[in-house]
Order: sequence, then structure tokens, then C-alpha cells
Amino acid sequence: MSSPELALTVQEWNPLIIALISLAILLPAFLGFLVVRYKRIIQELQRAHEKNQLLIQKRLEVFERIGPKLHDLLSFFCYRGSWKELTPMDVLETKKELDKEIGALTPLFSDHLIEKFNSFFLLCFVSSTGWDHKEKIKSLYELRQEYNKEWKDEWMPLFDTKNVVDAISLKQRYDELMACFKRDLSF
Repeated sequence: MSSPELALTVQEWNPLIIALISLAILLPAFLGFLVVRYKRIIQELQRAHEKNQLLIQKRLEVFERIGPKLHDLLSFFCYRGSWKELTPMDVLETKKELDKEIGALTPLFSDHLIEKFNSFFLLCFVSSTGWDHKEKIKSLYELRQEYNKEWKDEWMPLFDTKNVVDAISLKQRYDELMACFKRDLSF
């Protein structure tokens, strides 16, 4: 071998060349890592989105069942809408159904909504009145007695006329409850 050929085959490895070669090897590996990591993040976000969609769908199903019942209670207590057709027995049965429904599905809703639900019910009913556990309706019965053709005097003890809450406060509490439902449904 001649010396010019020897000069071409023997090269010095200066730090710049080493850095360029290292960069050429590491950059694609780093980009590959970022792509894999990005795909995992996207998959996690998609799973979280699907989970949230299922939760909102379930909440909507529940609201479709209990929304009209809550509105019936508002109508009964505020003397508006269909209040004349609702008997005290209907109202107490509605309360029992709502208690069961919300009680069983508490984990689906925010703590704030459950708090507002309970707060609304405290304005409407006296609960846990002793061992016989007879709920009472916090309302006056005179107008109901007058306008309900099927009125029975045996319904009078179902009312607590000493702790009646005004319709404005009740409507306010109802609106707060509906606002909580709206927030929970638009998660």
C-alpha cells in the first residue's frame, strides 16, 4: 500500500464526527420512543373518554327516570302544574322511589349533587319519625283537601303543617339540584 492510500483509510476520530454519528444513531431511537409514548397517551385518553361517555350515558338514563318525578314533587309542593292530581300517597311513593334510585346510584353522581338532592328532600319531607318510620310531607293540606275530589281524611296525619317551607325556597333548592344535574351530565 502506498502512503496516499494509507492516508485515506486511516482517519482520525475527532469529537465532532463522534457526536454526529451518535446523533445519527440516537435521534431515530429517540423519535421512535416518542412515537410509542404518544400512541400510549392517545390510547389512554381514548379509554378515559369512552369511560366518561358511558358514565354520562348512565347518568342520562337515571335522570330520564327521576327528572319527571322530581318535577312532580316540585309541582305538588309549589301548587302548580299537576299538583291537584297528586295524592299524598303518590308523593310518598315518589319519595320512596327516588330515595331508592339515588341511594343505589350514588357512586354515579358527584357528592355535590347528592348533597343538593338530600337538601331538597329535607325541605319536602320529615323522615325518620320513629320506629314506625313514617315520612311526613312538609306542606299544608287544606287546599289539597279542597281541590282533590278523591281526598281522604286519613291522609291528614301524613302532613307536617308546622315545618312548611315557602315555595320560593323550595324552587330555589330545586333549581340548585337541577344545576348540579346539568354539571354532572356535561362532565
